[in-house]
Amino acid sequence: MKVAMIVRKLNTRGGVQRHVLYVARELKKAGHEVVLYTFLYSKEDCFADLLEGMDVRSLDFFPTYKHRSAWSIVNIFRSFGQMFRENDASKELADLIDKDTDILNPHDHVCYRVAYYFKERSKNVPSVWVMHDMPTKQFMMLRAQKLDSQLRVSLVKRAFYRVYDAYDAHKFIKAQNEIAVLDERDKKWAKKYFGKNATIIRNGVDANYFSYQERIPPTKETVSLFMNGIFFPHRRFEDGISALGLLVQRGYNATLTISGSTKSNEKYYASLVSLVARLGLQKRVRFTGEISEEDFLAEYHKHHLFLFPNHMQSWGLAVFEAMSCGMPVIVSDTAGASEVLTDKENAVLFSAKDVGALAKSIEILVSDSQLYNTLRKNGRSFVEKKLSWAQTADALIRLFVKASV
Repeated sequence: MKVAMIVRKLNTRGGVQRHVLYVARELKKAGHEVVLYTFLYSKEDCFADLLEGMDVRSLDFFPTYKHRSAWSIVNIFRSFGQMFRENDASKELADLIDKDTDILNPHDHVCYRVAYYFKERSKNVPSVWVMHDMPTKQFMMLRAQKLDSQLRVSLVKRAFYRVYDAYDAHKFIKAQNEIAVLDERDKKWAKKYFGKNATIIRNGVDANYFSYQERIPPTKETVSLFMNGIFFPHRRFEDGISALGLLVQRGYNATLTISGSTKSNEKYYASLVSLVARLGLQKRVRFTGEISEEDFLAEYHKHHLFLFPNHMQSWGLAVFEAMSCGMPVIVSDTAGASEVLTDKENAVLFSAKDVGALAKSIEILVSDSQLYNTLRKNGRSFVEKKLSWAQTADALIRLFVKASV
């Protein structure tokens, strides 16, 4: 089977990129031919080791967006113009796809449009879209309002979002033969908003690379916390910083490391730096920026606890990478990862956006070394038994076959 895997960007390191490249490797191991198609490509800025031996075709162009604070009629037309430029780029990328392709496999936002335009000329080629997160403007608005209760969205903006989403869903998403999602919540939303029955396929973990590391349980005198991810407000890094502040007030000698690219939202990053200064935590919080894979693994190995306060996020690959490394995880109850985790058995779960609950969860694991060690071992065991990229690829292949019938 010749598979065209379509991903928006291969010039950054994120969960989508890791997913696509690991699955591509497993598909190749299973004897399938894989070609990666992308708008933007930089081997050095992506996962260079995973890209070795991969056939990558890049358009080397993707329309840039300017965030408009005022929603005038002029800006509405500009936004529609941006959308149509995005469609034009999707058509161009579709033209690069080999005509003898057997299956289309778009990932995440926009890429389902590329599949749609290819199918216009090759109608018998099925498409299986992997939805890593809800792509709709209305969902992004909802999540933003959940993050900021004071946020007000104008009627004009709401109307634009409804029109945009209706167009995107009716023309492009409903043309997909099958949809794969990462968790139950996204499965329900796919049915509600797109009228499509989705199949849940969990992300895998490379348990050999994210190796188990024995570690001494934290104490009140030494607690090291770790968070990571591309900087977006739904990551809730501020909750980790604020929880650290509470711990310091209570006499804990605690530190926090936050890794990940800040370029995606420099305004959000600036607000975090300001919060650190306001709480007087400059000597306790370290922002690493984007780091190498080797340094990233080292961060997983040397910290006591991994914090994942992310709100309304699909799955959460980093949670399971941390578990694979033997680091206990503290996860919000609105993250997709919480669906498969059991509180006090292989993780600690807490109410999203509740800084006090997050701080309390940290205190529980610091004060109970037996629980800490239980989570270390059970977390690793869960990953080894339940999550592998081979399992992810096998499930996707079954969906390819179903779409082809």
